[in-house]
Amino acid sequence: MEAPKPIKSERVYRFVEEYAKDRNGTQAAIRAGYSAKTADVQASKLLADPKVQALINEAKAKVSQAVEFEAAQVLLHWAQIATADPTKISRVRHVNCRHCWGEDHAYQWHEREYAEAYERHSKDPDAYELPDLSGGMGWAHNRPPHPDCPDCKGEGHTQTYFEDMDKLGPAERRLIASVKKTKDGIEVKMRDQDGAVANIAKYLGMLVEKRELTGKNGGPLAHVEIPAELAGDPAALAALYGKLAG
Repeated sequence: MEAPKPIKSERVYRFVEEYAKDRNGTQAAIRAGYSAKTADVQASKLLADPKVQALINEAKAKVSQAVEFEAAQVLLHWAQIATADPTKISRVRHVNCRHCWGEDHAYQWHEREYAEAYERHSKDPDAYELPDLSGGMGWAHNRPPHPDCPDCKGEGHTQTYFEDMDKLGPAERRLIASVKKTKDGIEVKMRDQDGAVANIAKYLGMLVEKRELTGKNGGPLAHVEIPAELAGDPAALAALYGKLAG
């Protein structure tokens, strides 16, 4: 049995490489250098060739391995964005006022703040009064409000809090798109979590897109009878399809 002759055309190998990328024969033929006018016919002929099909299968196997790896990375990227907890990055919290935890709800001082106030009084007692220490020391800015505080009525005041990025998990770090300092403070932009969920749903086949096909100028699709003499000729059928599709 005579061995099949090897393919010598570089354009054929180029077609195989291009076809393995998107499985579009016509576009692969055009990218490989075939005329756009006959690309659909050339693609049909090439795809019908067993030697070309063997090369395509080899190329598809190589691309498949790479694409599967890339797809897994992309899916992980989406999953991290979709499942990240935004409140671990930034949140608004209620914290105590200066009277919440002071003795008898008098003004409570932070140690360094009191030392600075006392030093100002010592240097210029006429301008600065002796700071009142009746509320005591130990004020901490992040304590919760006292429910019975007569000054803030237990509401305290709101504070925007951003977590140290080094303490965030992989999902929360992935959710952050950018961080920058503005005249109004720190601005954190986050990626689209709903979009990530939609991408995962499409990947898993949970969402099916429906498309309505119409004919020329939005009219109904025209019924085309395929001539009997073309039924067994793939190349001629491809040419007919290309003509109808424009």
